[in-house]
Amino acid sequence: MKRLLAFSTLAFLAACGETDQDARENLTQSTREANAVVKEARALLPPADLSAADRGRVCRAIIASLNGRDPAIINVISSDGDLYRVRYTRDDGTVWTNECRVGNGTAEWRIVENGQPGRWRTEDTIRFTVSGSTVSVQTFMGADPMTSDTYEIE
Repeated sequence: MKRLLAFSTLAFLAACGETDQDARENLTQSTREANAVVKEARALLPPADLSAADRGRVCRAIIASLNGRDPAIINVISSDGDLYRVRYTRDDGTVWTNECRVGNGTAEWRIVENGQPGRWRTEDTIRFTVSGSTVSVQTFMGADPMTSDTYEIE
């Protein structure tokens, strides 16, 4: 299938007046871009090897890492598919609610205020690993590392 697509693209570009070299370069760039989109989409698929409890633990660890909190105070209050809602109370008594979409080694998060979800914080790249009761979280803003934490969460 890929060869047919590549051949069709080369033939189309050649018919449009591009040289073979230009057509190959355009095809190579298009293939890289398509592969990157597919990789991102796969990363947000629900992980087949993580249980619902593990995905909830990952969400707790992410919110703990991002907010400098102990994951022990963060509780999963609901889940729907790959979407997990967590809540914790700060020392000053304010209650914070967040949601996570836990994928296949990556995740996204957003705040929930007055029951209304905010926007997904896609400017943050969140990667995680789970090994037994250990959850490790690395967060990046662009290419810059923001947090790197490891928690024992039962």
